[in-house]
Amino acid sequence: MIFGDKLLTPRLRLRRVYEQDLPLLLEWSNSCTAHGDFLTPERLDHCSGLSQISTGMLWHDDNRVFLVELKDGSALGTLHYWLRSESKRCGVIALKISDPEKRNNGYGTEAQKYVIINLFERMKLESVEMYTDINNLAQQRCLKKLGFELVETLMYDDRQVRRLGHLFRLDATTYSKLLYYQYHYEE
Repeated sequence: MIFGDKLLTPRLRLRRVYEQDLPLLLEWSNSCTAHGDFLTPERLDHCSGLSQISTGMLWHDDNRVFLVELKDGSALGTLHYWLRSESKRCGVIALKISDPEKRNNGYGTEAQKYVIINLFERMKLESVEMYTDINNLAQQRCLKKLGFELVETLMYDDRQVRRLGHLFRLDATTYSKLLYYQYHYEE
């Protein structure tokens, strides 16, 4: 459930990124380990990271970056969504669980689920999309669990790294029929 600048799930808190989070974001941004095998590090520096936070680039109506934390405050990664410029009725989600030891525990699925609920229920989007590297089988299983369908396989650039990946989409009609989203626990 959204409360101002945070979203609470049964195990997680997704919240707005603040200036005090910058050291952690910079560490993750420059770490191949934090990005895993399927994402390319952003390589942010202090000045550009601070500018993104202070100018609101990471938090406005069409674009939000959440810091994903356990309820005890332990940071896990980031979840970013944005509305497509060519269609404000379509959102795109990108997730990064930065601690390899925390991957494959369902945190990413849980974070994505509650953001998807928010995007369809509160923002009334027509569809939500996600891109994933063709070899990221864990994320592909997650997307299928969340009701996404494979739309196409395509080449894309990830920070000047050419990758082969999949585009998955969940439309509002399919979303409304899935029991997975109708029965959930909110605090």
